[in-house]
Amino acid sequence: MGRGRKPAKELSYRDKKIVERYNSSFDTMPRLAKKYRISKQRIFEILKRAEGFGFSTKKPKLSSRHHRIHQCEVCTKILQVAQKDNLITKRKLTQMLNISEGVCRWHLNQLKRASYVSKNFATIRSDRLVQALQCYRNDSFSPAAVGRKFGYKNFYSILSYQKKKGLNVERLLKSPIVFNLNQEEEIAIFNSMSQTEF
Repeated sequence: MGRGRKPAKELSYRDKKIVERYNSSFDTMPRLAKKYRISKQRIFEILKRAEGFGFSTKKPKLSSRHHRIHQCEVCTKILQVAQKDNLITKRKLTQMLNISEGVCRWHLNQLKRASYVSKNFATIRSDRLVQALQCYRNDSFSPAAVGRKFGYKNFYSILSYQKKKGLNVERLLKSPIVFNLNQEEEIAIFNSMSQTEF
């Protein structure tokens, strides 16, 4: 009389999900292991068992020949992020899109090669530098004040280097308030001003 578990006749719901995710997305075995809180070896065993049950475990390969930017989900998300702001790190971009760094790099290279995004998009490595550049661009602080706030001794030289690289770190101009006055109101205001001067 045999002891132990009987071999399963089919894959469990979780195992089917793992195989489906492995086949459909660009998730690697370590990434799936982290997501499902099991070891990489267990993911490998599940995929081998799935092959025994007749499931296909072919990972989609990234090929630039068959890649269509407007049909690619990752590329459209990257383009949406690029339209909002060009100051972002590659690490932050991969976290926002929930993809691996290699997949993000591949899609970024495809977009840069086709000139959909600038060559300098997602090239900054430091999140602190991105925050400092955004603070300088959006607020009215001087380079020295931004440098003190974020801990950079010579923030002015960082700014000039980023401008040489071609990164847009120009300040956003706050538009002045313009009142639409009638011609009669303008004359009345002008007369009252001239009377106060004398």
